[in-house]
Amino acid sequence: MMTRYILSRHLTMGCMSLLAFSISQAVSAGQLVTPQSSLPLSTEEDSSALTFNPDFLKFSDGDAAKNINLSYFSYKGGQEPGTYRVDIIVNGKYTDTQTLQFQSLKDKPGQLYACVTPDVYGQWGITLPDSQAATAQHNINNATCPEGLAQRLPGATEHLDLNQRTLQITVPQSYLAPPGWFETPPHQWDEGMPAVMVNYNFSGNEQTNAGQHYHSQFLSLNSVLNFGGWRLHYDGNWTSGTSSASKWQSLNTWLQHDYARGQGGQLTIGQTTTDSAIFDGFPFEGIQVASDDGMLQSMLTSYAPVIRGIAYSQAQVSVRQNGTIIYQKNVPAGAFAFRDVPQVYSGDVTVEVREADGSVHRTIQTAATVPVLQREGRLRYNVAAGRYRQPGNQNTGRDNPEFVQATAAWGLPYSFTLYGGAMLARNYQAGILGTGRYFETLGALSLDVTQARSRFTSRYRDGEAQQGQSWRFDYARSFNTTNTTFNLTGYRYATEGFYTFNELQQLQGTSEDHRTDYHQRSRLMTMLTQDLGDSGQLSLSGSQDSYWNYNGHGYNWIATYSVGLGPVSSSLSLGYNRTPQYQQADKSVLLNFSIPLGTWLGGNVSANTSTTLRNGTARQQAGVSGSLDNSKLTYSIMQGRENQGQGAGGNANLAYQGSYGQLSGGYSYQHNSQQWLYGVTGGITLHPHGVTFSQPVSLSGGNALVEAPGASNVPLLSGTGLATDWRGYTVVPNLVPYQRNTVALDMGHLSENMDIQASDNVVIPTRGSLVSAPFRVSVGGRALVTLTYHGLPVPFGSIVTLKSEASSLSSMVADEGQVYFSGLPDKGRLMVNWGQGAGNQCIASYTLDSAQSVLNNIHAECR
Repeated sequence: MMTRYILSRHLTMGCMSLLAFSISQAVSAGQLVTPQSSLPLSTEEDSSALTFNPDFLKFSDGDAAKNINLSYFSYKGGQEPGTYRVDIIVNGKYTDTQTLQFQSLKDKPGQLYACVTPDVYGQWGITLPDSQAATAQHNINNATCPEGLAQRLPGATEHLDLNQRTLQITVPQSYLAPPGWFETPPHQWDEGMPAVMVNYNFSGNEQTNAGQHYHSQFLSLNSVLNFGGWRLHYDGNWTSGTSSASKWQSLNTWLQHDYARGQGGQLTIGQTTTDSAIFDGFPFEGIQVASDDGMLQSMLTSYAPVIRGIAYSQAQVSVRQNGTIIYQKNVPAGAFAFRDVPQVYSGDVTVEVREADGSVHRTIQTAATVPVLQREGRLRYNVAAGRYRQPGNQNTGRDNPEFVQATAAWGLPYSFTLYGGAMLARNYQAGILGTGRYFETLGALSLDVTQARSRFTSRYRDGEAQQGQSWRFDYARSFNTTNTTFNLTGYRYATEGFYTFNELQQLQGTSEDHRTDYHQRSRLMTMLTQDLGDSGQLSLSGSQDSYWNYNGHGYNWIATYSVGLGPVSSSLSLGYNRTPQYQQADKSVLLNFSIPLGTWLGGNVSANTSTTLRNGTARQQAGVSGSLDNSKLTYSIMQGRENQGQGAGGNANLAYQGSYGQLSGGYSYQHNSQQWLYGVTGGITLHPHGVTFSQPVSLSGGNALVEAPGASNVPLLSGTGLATDWRGYTVVPNLVPYQRNTVALDMGHLSENMDIQASDNVVIPTRGSLVSAPFRVSVGGRALVTLTYHGLPVPFGSIVTLKSEASSLSSMVADEGQVYFSGLPDKGRLMVNWGQGAGNQCIASYTLDSAQSVLNNIHAECR
């Protein structure tokens, strides 16, 4: 659409900037004269106004220029009143971006102030005295704005910088509101656009061992439908293998919406899990209202469990809860850590590792916890009601009782926290009460006690009720002087009659013997991380369990030490695992060395060695690994030998992470077994602009849709392999919800015929949303056009517009009739306008020279 600008009584902002620049040049050159009608002009040394003759500048309006009000530019930094979109900076901190109306001070024309309501000041964290707030609101209601913030509050200042598009505000501390709970004001939260986002993860394993063939495939789909602020989630997976028939499992379906009332939270309806901060979590169908720590300032953070283990060869790792596979991934030999496991509920998980030789070893792992501490005044709560649900929607024939549960943690003065909760169901009642405190020297700790009453079915002790207590102690400490992080959690079930609600439901309907064999009595968990500086890093994590009516213990310990020896990196891992079902412990030692070869071979490539000792079996491997194409393509090749008659073996792995997802594949062999591994992961997003394939999106975090039509294959500055697709769109995942995130394009990879007005966008997504991150792209030629009219340069400040239905490009003429354009088509016509009437406009035709690939210098005669 063609845009016309008329330069008459009012100049555009861009022309005013050029005008102010010319005035400043005149001042520095000492070319001031006594005016016919004097206008003030300020200097840096004197805030009083100086004067000059308006005829000093030649305006395209001719004599009409004498009536143009130049007083707005008479003071340093003066601007024309109007409406501008600016970033608001309060006491040096970015606060908001808004479009505001600006007025000029009467005694200092051009010195602008913003017309803002008291409510908007409140959103910026500025508190006006009641009298000033009432006056300001009255003026706004009557469409008047006689004064700004600096006139209302003693000591306050405001400065509009149109070059930076910022409104800089400073106010005394006494007028600042106390820091709120939220990281960003709720009115800035972006609920995003209507969209369907799907993550897919497919992996497979083909294995031959001693003539026997084994195969398995796993596909997980995690999706969300967004409409307004509502999020409809669905999780499911498909498994198929030699030992089991193909089947689809629906894991969870739930509807969610956030809210900002009080201290904010999430409303959830459907199949979800209860909060596990106080009571042990469990899956259910119903409704839940819970706090969301992600909305708050960074003093509160949520904990995500990390699943750790060791693979002794190229292996397939499956994570199960109550027999249901919830996560599966192919891994190379060595220690692994999964930080993105979508647990159905908190608590124990079984980590199953299928090695290249067909052997399977399992470990049981529980997510570590930290003390339940809240800042003073913070109320963290969870209220849930519904029906217990078997994991994976299993039809076990067991009764799924209805329940109501409520928990809360309240931050008190002097660093204390009081927390507790209650649970009521037909066959279970429980109450918990605890307290926690942060000690500056000792660290953070909490202690609580739970009283529970459980009733089994009539098959167990004739339906007799069981009662018991559980004591829990949590401790965490970071030692800054030694760079040590220590977390210790101790559980002790004081009586045999104590059961958690989830434990009770899992045991219903089973044999009496099974109820008592592995009924947990106590658990001790610890995590220790020690930074040793140049001497490396040491970490230790593990747990020890004891059980009623069982003399043995369960153990799961992993210790890792890593250190750099010059350019060589090395690591040593020790593992010890024993479950109650097996008397023999699984013991392992893994030693790795990596030597960079890029200095000699170029690129990112290293030589690697690996030595593994496991239960008397020794394996040694050596090979190379590296990456290509800006780390998007990774590879590794290993060859080695094993004792115990296993002979030689080796493996090769390849993975590519691009803008549309990740592909991976691997092959391994040893003795009489072979194994092929393959996988593909990615995301698919359906949105108002079409369909976009991308890397996996963040269904519980934030996402941004980059909208840069015409800018194909442009990398982003965040994330490996992220780039726009052939249309100029892509999805940027893993944004932090309720916080400011910058989405930026890599301007260094733009093609020569492409310009982007701004390289980044700031977005504040809500949880699970897809927000818009638009970029204005000009695709076409760059040209410096010299325009003449009747043999003379067209007037300074003339507006030039591309005459095209498909484009709205416009620019302003500088000295000597020159104007710069980007995104021009190969041929076209430019409309030049410098005033009213047909005599003050003309049209010039142009043709770009293909030989001038970077910048065309064109002379065009205007007719």
